Amino acid sequence: MITHVGIIDQDPVRLITPLLDHGVPANKMIFIGTETQREQYNRLSSILTPRNIDAEFFVIPDSINITCIRQCLNELAEKLKQSQSEVWFNASCGLRHRLLSAYEVFRSFHWPIYVIEPFSDEMCWLYPSDREQQQVEDRIQLTDYLTIFGARCELPEQLVPEALNDQLRELGQRWASSALELGPGLATLNYLATTCRKEQCLTVALSEKQQGYRELGMLLADLEDTGLATYKDGSLTFKHEEARRFANGEWLENLVHSTVRVIQNNLPTIQDHSVGVQVYRKIGDREVRNELDVATVVNNKLHIIECKTKGMRDDGDDTLYKLESLRDLLGGLQARAMLVSFRPLRHHDLVRAQDLGLAIIGPDQLGELELHLHQWLKGAGGWEHNIA
Repeated sequence: MITHVGIIDQDPVRLITPLLDHGVPANKMIFIGTETQREQYNRLSSILTPRNIDAEFFVIPDSINITCIRQCLNELAEKLKQSQSEVWFNASCGLRHRLLSAYEVFRSFHWPIYVIEPFSDEMCWLYPSDREQQQVEDRIQLTDYLTIFGARCELPEQLVPEALNDQLRELGQRWASSALELGPGLATLNYLATTCRKEQCLTVALSEKQQGYRELGMLLADLEDTGLATYKDGSLTFKHEEARRFANGEWLENLVHSTVRVIQNNLPTIQDHSVGVQVYRKIGDREVRNELDVATVVNNKLHIIECKTKGMRDDGDDTLYKLESLRDLLGGLQARAMLVSFRPLRHHDLVRAQDLGLAIIGPDQLGELELHLHQWLKGAGGWEHNIA
């Protein structure tokens, strides 16, 4: 029987990921924390219990009294020694004074001690030194990841048939590759789809001026060819609500998500992904909802992609700050975020994104979306032959 022990902190993902690795023996996990961290413990244990890994919470005092902390940890160690369980200490997390105290105690019992290196996601052994490092398998799922950070999520239930999905991806790629040319036409299409949403209908009449837009005519022809809409006598009718949403900007989300799926065939460190993820977080007595256009977990790190088909002249800073905030709140220190924009970005927005650590794919790069996305996702680290 192998019992792992680790200290809870604000970014405890690396306490969970090695336990999900099929090559790492784990029967039980003891989480060390203060009473105020019990809610965090409950979230962590809810991930392990369905996987037949027992969880236990060991409370230490919420103080910087090293003597007191060490005394508590010694009591835990003595208890573990009597249980005759083999103990492994995960030294990846924890405030410095707690972590060093725990390391000193567990080292005195000559128990194995390891850390999960943040970028490579390798299990590195501090003691004994003759054990080889190993890559942690990429097995944590999107829902588990968000649970760790106190969020619940709803994934879309309706799956697009594979044949239609390929057709929509091809259509989206065609539009994206002509982003600068089709920009005004797509802005008008977006307006028409928004009008339908506000009026709660699927049919909208085009003005005489709109009927003369060449770029809009090309887009409407594409929608007809794909069977998503009909256009006759200046009247546009979407086939269903999903088609209206597609024209209202979801085409870019669909394209990005479909591209992630394609990249996964060559980059197996991509372990989970979804589009249109509804995320709910408790703030006091109320629940706040956010939507993640595209979310994926790569090399045990959360990746959030915001897709923008409208210009950012009025809300550029808000969009970027919100994306940064969601990345930090939902993904911890190792999470990454990107903005994919169909419309040109101002120099101010590019500089602000760089300051916030956000990646950008703009309209001039959309023609090679797969290449740019692959490079970014590969930047999450890990071994490409590590099959999830």
